[in-house]
Amino acid sequence: MEEPEMQLKGKKVTDKFTESVYVLANEPSVALYRLQEHVRRSLPDLAQHKADMQRWEEQSQGAIYTVEYACR
Repeated sequence: MEEPEMQLKGKKVTDKFTESVYVLANEPSVALYRLQEHVRRSLPDLAQHKADMQRWEEQSQGAIYTVEYACR
């Protein structure tokens, strides 16, 4: 008779614990921390990519100007 009651209490405890961990893991502050972590990790690469694209655009504009000038 004691064993089913203990199993029920144990299941309730584990269910509440699981629910608490789930809520804690999905708390907005944790999500914001993960977002900040992602931004800090990817921002240097994005900044480098932007600088490379700007440099490429300047070189392209120079080449386009040269071609247009040569065609006149």
